[in-house]
Amino acid sequence: MHPESPRDLLRVDVKDERLCREFGFSMAHLTAYSVYWLTAWEIPSTYENISVLNARLFPSKFALAGFPELPDAMCTNREILHLRPKGRGFATSDPRKGVFLTDKGREAAAKVLEAIGPPTLDGKALPAEASGIDIRRTRKGRARTYNPAQDLEERRSRLLFRWFKDGRLDEADVVHLLGLLGLYDHTPPVEVRREFKRLRDVASGLQDQEFLNFLDGVQKKFRAYLDRQDSSHGKE
Repeated sequence: MHPESPRDLLRVDVKDERLCREFGFSMAHLTAYSVYWLTAWEIPSTYENISVLNARLFPSKFALAGFPELPDAMCTNREILHLRPKGRGFATSDPRKGVFLTDKGREAAAKVLEAIGPPTLDGKALPAEASGIDIRRTRKGRARTYNPAQDLEERRSRLLFRWFKDGRLDEADVVHLLGLLGLYDHTPPVEVRREFKRLRDVASGLQDQEFLNFLDGVQKKFRAYLDRQDSSHGKE
């Protein structure tokens, strides 16, 4: 169980402010944590959604003074600016698409996650494993043995596959494709295609026809995005 739409963010509970103070996290770190979870939940990391989640999680920092139920969007916007490469280097951003964490930003968010835990929704904890971002990548020496069947099983829990099962693939956006692949908007196109092909190879090796049919539908839906050229080089 996790938020499946921006409206569900209103059900996210306040985090323990004492923990945030104890570890001395900056507001940029807390904002990176919010972006981290929006990405994990496959909810667009737009200015509006980050503002709401920041205020729900950390009202003393990101809600309007005297109105803890309302987000201070200007405050969040300042922190988004601080996340950019010319600031802390935690994220890149596009007003039309959202905010996307860099490796440095994911490491910052993972530190907050390890300190204060995952968010809770209506009082129920959301498992850290629900994240599409593998925080093990930030911890040395803790990699697991790869299991192809488990890999596909985890992908089935992603929103894009659930929408495929419900016949709603046409409603999906690029953020859902990236959530399936565990990648980010600034990932080079060649890497997106490589990960998509890797998933297809895994499904073929397991003779998982349902997942192959799903990937066929995804490829048709997002062909233009998958086939785009690297803007830096004009070709692979």
